[in-house]
Amino acid sequence: MGLTTARLRNRYRRLRLGRRGLSPLARANLAALDGLDRRAPLDECSFVVLDLETTGVDLARDGVVSAGAVRLRGGRVLLGQYFDEMILPQGEVPASSITIHGLTPQRLAAGRPLAQVFDDLAGFIGADIVVAHNAGFDLHFIDRHMRAHHGLALQNLALCTLRLCRALLLPSDPFGVGRHKGQCRLDAIAERFGLDTPQRHTAIGDALVTALIFQRMLAMMEERGQARLGRLIALGQAPR
Repeated sequence: MGLTTARLRNRYRRLRLGRRGLSPLARANLAALDGLDRRAPLDECSFVVLDLETTGVDLARDGVVSAGAVRLRGGRVLLGQYFDEMILPQGEVPASSITIHGLTPQRLAAGRPLAQVFDDLAGFIGADIVVAHNAGFDLHFIDRHMRAHHGLALQNLALCTLRLCRALLLPSDPFGVGRHKGQCRLDAIAERFGLDTPQRHTAIGDALVTALIFQRMLAMMEERGQARLGRLIALGQAPR
């Protein structure tokens, strides 16, 4: 889609929403694209890398049980700036999902309602660029909340490390055979970069390992002379 198209859509939303009584969060989020410059060096950009743990992979039926995010700026993961929240279940938590993320209904009872957590997550993101692995999945839940409670999808530019993996790490696949696709699983990329994954399948743990992977991808682009925001968008913009 590119930054220009994203801005045009954002402009259309501003015109459509007009002077409606938007929430402060929605008004702030409408300006998320304003400060971006596609010519900007990547070490001058600020990113929030996030992950959601869910009760399954059915976008229509499953819910979110935890959210994690870390900030990356100047090529550094800012370990002191993180978001880590459990969410009260919106329905049944299947045993099959508990075996993956380890969050039982008893543990989740200490969480907060999804609307509160997602509002705070949007506040934590601010105007930063959002990054996630298979980002379209996580953004679906965030956008659904934003539309329901604030009248618009999250306006932030979003990048997908799965797409970046295919662009930066995989051999050329001109015939679309896809035989290297498994190399872009999160575990496979972490192994490629020699990264440990001690908190795998927790939201904050997966957000952190995704941030470390993304950090190394940015370094690769720097080595290749591609370290500009416009090039990063071209390689890894998330589908919306």
